Amino acid sequence: MRFDIHRRLTPGRLEEAAAMFAALADPARLRLLVLLTHGEASVSTLAARQGEKVSTVSARLQLLHAVRLVRRTRQGKSILYALADDHVIALVSSAIDHVCEDHPTHEAFEMSDGCKIHPDHPHQHGAGCGHTAIRHGDHVDYLHDGHLHHMHGDHVDEHVIEVSATNPDGCTAGEPCTGHEAGHVHGPGCGHEAVPHGDHIDYLVDGRLHHPHGDHCDDHGPVEIVRG
Repeated sequence: MRFDIHRRLTPGRLEEAAAMFAALADPARLRLLVLLTHGEASVSTLAARQGEKVSTVSARLQLLHAVRLVRRTRQGKSILYALADDHVIALVSSAIDHVCEDHPTHEAFEMSDGCKIHPDHPHQHGAGCGHTAIRHGDHVDYLHDGHLHHMHGDHVDEHVIEVSATNPDGCTAGEPCTGHEAGHVHGPGCGHEAVPHGDHIDYLVDGRLHHPHGDHCDDHGPVEIVRG
């Protein structure tokens, strides 16, 4: 592998590779490449997803095109951008995987429309996908490794159960928790699914949210499990 790299290396190619890495050094341009992993898109579509001016996004795309990280094609009056090839996907994916080695959770990023996107999520949630479905307001979310996911167009949003009269976050010490033994301690690996609730994590037990609190377990109210 190393021999192959050295054999193909020339001063010109080294400069081109450096220019690519320079283009990737800007988080906004890198995020554009991540968005393009979902498929080709127009400048206006990408600008809307990022809450940016079309002219700003266009300038970033022109730079990415100049170093051959993206390609563009004309469709009618529109110019569509896409990742140049599979090498770009591998390059971006390897960079993200590398920084995630010490940070195994995927950090969501917020868009201008309020969406909090969970990046790098190829799984399609839906009926029969294997994840617990929960009714959340006027839609259905899915529990996935301690996250509450919602399919939204071409991406996955991160949701949180809001603190409310139905799902309070107060202490219920003195009231018995049902659904598990009295000495059960909730936490990672306890056998119950984690659910984000307000600014903390609860655990799903028989359709109710339980929260470990000192020497007892608080009941943070019911959630509706969607069957089928």
